[in-house]
Amino acid sequence: MIINRFLSPKGWRVVSHSLLAANALAIIYLLSQMAFNNIQQGNSVNWWVWGSVYAILLFITTIGSMLAKAELTEWR
Repeated sequence: MIINRFLSPKGWRVVSHSLLAANALAIIYLLSQMAFNNIQQGNSVNWWVWGSVYAILLFITTIGSMLAKAELTEWR
């Protein structure tokens, strides 16, 4: 049963890595909406700050998805 797979230690690691990637993508979406709203209202956006935040979040997303894939494929 699929519930038994998720209750194993490996299942919890896959779920946690997938949640890490999903949360980073959600934060990227929310920050994008904030940036677009600031642009529409005429506020200035510091591109260095936004760029560094996006780079960190993309790195976290990539790490989370790579770790989840490594757990699912038994990569060592």
